[in-house]
Amino acid sequence: MTDKPRLIDAEKLERFLEEEIGGLAAKRIEITIAAGVFDPDPPQQPDIQVGDWVRHKSIDRGVGRVMGFFEGLINVQFPNVYASCFEENLLKVKGKEA
Repeated sequence: MTDKPRLIDAEKLERFLEEEIGGLAAKRIEITIAAGVFDPDPPQQPDIQVGDWVRHKSIDRGVGRVMGFFEGLINVQFPNVYASCFEENLLKVKGKEA
């Protein structure tokens, strides 16, 4: 889970450029914005999905089942604890006995 990009309003930026800079430079930037060069990347789905079996990479909690996602964390029901983990701390396994 990476830092979120700062999103801007392209129309406000274009108006600002036209008012403050004007001319050819502003027009080139407006064309670049319209082409989508500065659009944010689409959100990435984690490789781990609800129902998958996982192990924590550094804490021995046994094999747990992914129950859901909340605010960038993955909720896992381990044998003795329900935990919220970062994706980078989990290792997907083939089954409950893995």
